[in-house]
Amino acid sequence: MLTLLTAHAFAHQLSPVGTQAERKFAKRWGTMIRAEIAISESALHNFSDPVHETLTQRIFGCDGDWNDCADSDLEYAGPYVIAGLRWNDDPVFMLTPGEATNLPCNTKDTVSFITQTRCWVGLFRDAEKKSAADPTYFKQPGKGSYLTRSHFGDLQFLHAMASEDGEPASVTKAKILMWAQFTWGVVEGKYRLDTPLRDIPIDGWRTHFSNGHTVQDLFTMGRPWLRPHVKALALGSLMHLVQDSFAQGHVDRKEPVYGQTCLNGSSPLFGQVREFHSYAKQDHAKHKDSDSNKSAQMQVQLNDPDVIDAGKKVRQFFDHQSAWPEVEQYLSQCVFVLEDEDKPSSAGDNYSISAR
Repeated sequence: MLTLLTAHAFAHQLSPVGTQAERKFAKRWGTMIRAEIAISESALHNFSDPVHETLTQRIFGCDGDWNDCADSDLEYAGPYVIAGLRWNDDPVFMLTPGEATNLPCNTKDTVSFITQTRCWVGLFRDAEKKSAADPTYFKQPGKGSYLTRSHFGDLQFLHAMASEDGEPASVTKAKILMWAQFTWGVVEGKYRLDTPLRDIPIDGWRTHFSNGHTVQDLFTMGRPWLRPHVKALALGSLMHLVQDSFAQGHVDRKEPVYGQTCLNGSSPLFGQVREFHSYAKQDHAKHKDSDSNKSAQMQVQLNDPDVIDAGKKVRQFFDHQSAWPEVEQYLSQCVFVLEDEDKPSSAGDNYSISAR
């Protein structure tokens, strides 16, 4: 059912319905999947633009027309990598009893865009209003749900963004590599489903994850069918972060110089990071446009190496079961090379509200 509400610009692109696998397994496990799209008809195209699905299917071998690779149900990447890919934009969480009583939320079920759409939209809008009134509202680590924290608070590194204006580029990069190390620890089997998040020994980690959750809670709360495939989910989440770092609304990069290499000539060098952006003071409609399939396709055409090349290398590491030090070296010295380590984050000249 399509519910038409007031036009609203959402931060990141989400496909409005789950994958075929999500719908199939949710039915088997008794979870209700609803596809009520609480946006206006005019905004539907941009909101449902599956840019991450397109990029990932191409990374995994889809070489047809760009739009043909936009189907999340294609078998190239598979349903579990796609589920992890979607997690960064739509992390599943539970509300506490008595929370969000002004919204149509069921606190007995998990909240995601697919399962409780009206609730999800209401929570997002509420967080957006609070952040607009006070950009530091979600500054305190751990404040809010995973949804609000990843878009407005301390977990914005999931999208290769700074948590607030003025954050030095080196700090944001460290958080990005922290998450990459965690996801790769899941890929390697070092962190299992029952591993408590607060026990993970990565520098800076406990600042953001000191609750009582486990890896299973983080990635698969309310979705038991995904648990046997948590390694693929972790890979998808890392893919999402890397892809976001090539979106202009997230990161300002220099144009790559053709032929320049890293790691003693073994890999191409991507455009240096001039600045990591932060979301709170951005024009959200402009940010959304930069996350579109059209924008991603243009960036791929204009840059060599490009975001798909970066993703293929990460996939290669996964296929070869490479150890974290090798992956870290590639991400740090090839993908996230900083022009200026002290460069403070901002909304970005082309994305700030004042630039309208």
